[in-house]
Amino acid sequence: MFKTNGKGSAVRLAMSVVTLAVLAGCSSPAERKMANRGFEYEDARLEGRAFLIPAGLQTPAFNSEFNIPALPESSREGPLGADVDVRPPAQLLTVVPGSQVVANAAEPTVAFYALSTGQSVQDDTWAFLMNFLAKYKVTTERLDREGGVLETGWFDNTMALDGWGEEDDDYQIRQRYLFSLSPDDQRHAMKMSVRVIDHEEKLDGDTSTSLSPAEAKRYATRALNQFSLYYDKELKAREQHRSSDGMGLQLGLDNNDLSAWIADGSFDQVWRRLNQILPGYGFIIKDTQQSLGWIDVEYDEPGSDFWQSKGGEPFKLEEEKYRFQLGEMAGGKTSITLFDKDKKPVSSGVISQMYISLSEAFAKAQADQAAVQ
Repeated sequence: MFKTNGKGSAVRLAMSVVTLAVLAGCSSPAERKMANRGFEYEDARLEGRAFLIPAGLQTPAFNSEFNIPALPESSREGPLGADVDVRPPAQLLTVVPGSQVVANAAEPTVAFYALSTGQSVQDDTWAFLMNFLAKYKVTTERLDREGGVLETGWFDNTMALDGWGEEDDDYQIRQRYLFSLSPDDQRHAMKMSVRVIDHEEKLDGDTSTSLSPAEAKRYATRALNQFSLYYDKELKAREQHRSSDGMGLQLGLDNNDLSAWIADGSFDQVWRRLNQILPGYGFIIKDTQQSLGWIDVEYDEPGSDFWQSKGGEPFKLEEEKYRFQLGEMAGGKTSITLFDKDKKPVSSGVISQMYISLSEAFAKAQADQAAVQ
């Protein structure tokens, strides 16, 4: 007779998990939509039984105040049992900064807003859409920028459509979409909605072209989410490219009328550039909070050889802790304000003196900085 111990139980548990994983991996797309238990409850029937009063007890008084009304026939419409889609509903993502879901739209719709006065959100959205389709090797069947529509060719078995069919030879899916774009000049925005116009699904040799409204909305939502992710990636790549170039820096006042440096760049560009520059001037970065726009540093005065190589003058700063505070300004500019360890603004004289060295560092391209350092 075999004895059971903890190790044996653990082995059996591991084998069970592996078995379940294999079974899950082998399940078809249709099976993944339905609950993983039986549907015997559909055959259940309500058994009506008389209310029995034991002998010797008085019959209680009855009224109809709490009677449950019969369900109308219309309430019985809709999927039941194995036809119920148990997957969580698809939800639109607003990964692009400033984007918003358009509520109560007939189709999944997102509004993309211009992030600066210099950005043409209309040109960007059209360009990103065409490059997004090219990424998935999808042709453009009809393009009418004046009418605001783009009709795609077929998406074939891509992550833009579904999350599980790519490696299944017995399961093929493809769809065509209609992207509708409408500008909102007043808000400097571009609205985009998506609709499935053709659907074809093959499983074990059987082909289906029907698609429920709920499934059509789910696929359209997934396609729009994939485009939003691509849009965000392209914006970040552009910002990264710009931040590697030279950037202007002037003396000025921040939004609180404190002496500051005003950089000719967006918040994200200046954030990256400042984090690159500060260590090269003796500022040891201790903590950062990008969402709040501050960088906490500790200043370690470089030696005279350093300043001779830079061709500048030493900063008139004590070797203390400081905070660089960034703030967004109108016209796509960003302010940089310096505070001491007591969170008091550093004097205008020091700000002006530091400006000479920092403006030169901001003006250098990133490659030039790397060569100097």
